[in-house]
Amino acid sequence: MAQLVFHLIPNAHLDPVWLWDWREGMNEGLITTRTILDLMDADPEMTFVRGEAAQYAFMERHDPATFARVRRYVEQGRWDVVGGTWVQADTNLPSTETFARHFTKGQNWFRSRFGRIARVAWSADSFGHSAGLPEVYAQAGITGFAFTRPGNHIVPIAKPAFWWQGPSGARVLAYRPMVGWYGTERDELPRRLDAYLKHASEGDLENVGCFFGVGNHGGGPTRRHIAEVRDWAARHPDVKVVWSGLHRLIDALHDEVARKGDALLPTHAGELNFTLRGCYSSVAKFKYLYRASENLLARAERTDAVIASALGGAPSDLSAAWEGVLFNSFHDVLPGSSIERAFDDQIAWLGGVVHDAQRAELTALDRLALRVDSSVEKPIGDHPSAVAALAWNPHAQPYSGQLEIEASLDYRPIWAYNGRPEQLPVRVLGPDRKPVPFQLLKTEHDAMPTLPWRYRVLVSADLPAFGWGVYEIGWVEGHQPPVETRGVASTASDDAIGNGIYGVVAKKGAAGVVITRHGAPLLAGDGLGVVTVADTFGSWGGMGEEPASLDLSEVLHRWTVADVIVRERGPERAALWVRLVGGRSRLDLTIMLARGRDAVDVRARLFLDERSARVKLVMPVGDDVEFDVPGARVARKPSGEVPGGRWVRARSSRGSVGFASDALYNFDAKDGVLRATIARATYYANDIHNDPAADPWRPSVDAGELRFRFLLAPGDDQLPRLAHELEEPPHALLIAPRAGDLERSGSFASLAPASLRLTALKPADDGDGVVVRVLEGAGTDSAASLTWLGQKLDLGVVKAHALASWRVRAVAGVWTAARVSIVETAAVQSSGAAGG
Repeated sequence: MAQLVFHLIPNAHLDPVWLWDWREGMNEGLITTRTILDLMDADPEMTFVRGEAAQYAFMERHDPATFARVRRYVEQGRWDVVGGTWVQADTNLPSTETFARHFTKGQNWFRSRFGRIARVAWSADSFGHSAGLPEVYAQAGITGFAFTRPGNHIVPIAKPAFWWQGPSGARVLAYRPMVGWYGTERDELPRRLDAYLKHASEGDLENVGCFFGVGNHGGGPTRRHIAEVRDWAARHPDVKVVWSGLHRLIDALHDEVARKGDALLPTHAGELNFTLRGCYSSVAKFKYLYRASENLLARAERTDAVIASALGGAPSDLSAAWEGVLFNSFHDVLPGSSIERAFDDQIAWLGGVVHDAQRAELTALDRLALRVDSSVEKPIGDHPSAVAALAWNPHAQPYSGQLEIEASLDYRPIWAYNGRPEQLPVRVLGPDRKPVPFQLLKTEHDAMPTLPWRYRVLVSADLPAFGWGVYEIGWVEGHQPPVETRGVASTASDDAIGNGIYGVVAKKGAAGVVITRHGAPLLAGDGLGVVTVADTFGSWGGMGEEPASLDLSEVLHRWTVADVIVRERGPERAALWVRLVGGRSRLDLTIMLARGRDAVDVRARLFLDERSARVKLVMPVGDDVEFDVPGARVARKPSGEVPGGRWVRARSSRGSVGFASDALYNFDAKDGVLRATIARATYYANDIHNDPAADPWRPSVDAGELRFRFLLAPGDDQLPRLAHELEEPPHALLIAPRAGDLERSGSFASLAPASLRLTALKPADDGDGVVVRVLEGAGTDSAASLTWLGQKLDLGVVKAHALASWRVRAVAGVWTAARVSIVETAAVQSSGAAGG
């Protein structure tokens, strides 16, 4: 065997938020950087590895002199800029587009400051990795990936270096040290080097990555480490010990493979999971808000980009909002493993993201409202005029479904109908100015219940892709609304509803809600149920992958139906309110069946009062389950607690059932039952077993109210669309009526085929056009086309499971589309990449 080459990888993993808040964490980054620079000044051989563009940006803003020192060492090749992302994100829970945006922002930031991008991704401490990441990495110019979790005892792979392959066939050269973790204790380095030598001598790879550096609050290599490295190297002249970096290590491994053949390295296809499984559901109140922020920002950005392109004007600057989403995907924030005080800060930060997104969406829709014909009939005499509502579909395919509109029909309560508000003659006109059937709903308020004033209606809407429709609602004396005759939602009794497709029955004292589809049970057994299970593990779940932490099956409470009320009866929708109780907690479900809709929609409100426990939805639908995960879909047999994405589909002998939610991430399946964790009653930043009766002063995370939505539907090709619409529903905005030059209904853009999931439509980072990104979701090569502002653009073939991006811009008055990378260049420049 050729001489072994030990690549020293000095690093200082720093969590910007964990057992401290973000202010302390970011300032500690400055302290650590200055310490490392002083060591590098004193030792001309020493190198250092650092990722996370957010830390560099903070340094440039708060300590420009230190940033200038770093830049000099980057230029010398001694400071290795790695990762390519804004922070070291959790790599199971964020959306596909959030991962893509990490590289768009991170890589472009590195290129703007250092003239190069990173070619090696770095997830030192992230808790497992989604199967779709190789595709994202490849599209971002990443050729190598270094990580340490999960260890080889959890995901065995024969060698520390291997090909990690995604569903599309994209792959990266991955490296996980066979010994230890990303850092070391102060006295550990000689023993670590001995262990590296033992393992390397038993293998056939010449190049070995040696990770070291103290601390998890900054730190890094010490003077003692430097001395011990030189002493160890002198005692082992047969090993070539070099101060290196991740780029040099990965490049050397690529060269070694080129010499010895591609088969030198094993191939791992699929996810690198699982570890620290409690993180899939810890601190649900943050996770719920994070998902809402992610979805609202994506919807607002698409809306803003399309309308600005169509009508002129600059799009809103959402860069700060995206920084908020990216920073809060950090692997001790989104997984729920930081202290309470830190989460107070991060929740406040996400509140700013939500506001920025709402403001951008409002600006865009008001711009459209100024151009659309939203005029209403002139009132007679002193009668109030009707109200105009602009309905907007933020999706690349048409929307057909229910739409809720609420408006004040006068500027004061309508006293003439006091005591008989249901008799007020209300007219709703569709985009064609013809009356449409509607169902009157309860308003959001309970003020002045005998007086009509604000009215909330439900209509069936058909909105074109990236398009709009103007609706008009008003008080019109003598008007008789049309009656819907194409099938109606109905209520069969005081504890049941139906719509001709589904039936839902909830009986007081029952162990679940019975749901049928075309007369056959959708769910087996007791139907949709809830259980509380014991969960005495801390924030991360089982720190040592204890079997009891992987399969949480000690049932503390089997919940029962405590109350049932039919909330809505009408032609468009029936709704059943069901309260389930267990222990000291309760779950209120508003189960809705809409006319002609092949899905059961549910609004849920959990009131949690537990300790060392978790609450799960129970769905007896089978345990052969396919999960939507970032960048991919994965099929799993029973595997204990696992991370899931926006939707899951379970298969059994009865068929396939789909589940989607706007908030939940954590699932388990066994014995024919799929269970979804709603929340964990654990403790902040806690890694011990917990007696629920101990330390009563300790706050139990997520005590209180949590709200989310979910649906049940056939597990067919429509499930991804339903999940997307659940997370990002069409929006109805009340606007000032006016004549305009645009029709009352229209479309700016659409994407085909429907199997392509639009993950982004955004202004290009350099301001030249817009960037369109899709993920192929059906598992087949697809010929993509985009209709953009009246012009059809053939985008070419998107490979099965692949991620693809294009820059769309006008050239000589004609729209063109050119394939680009995630970094928004025509081809990622690998030469001169960071650390090369």
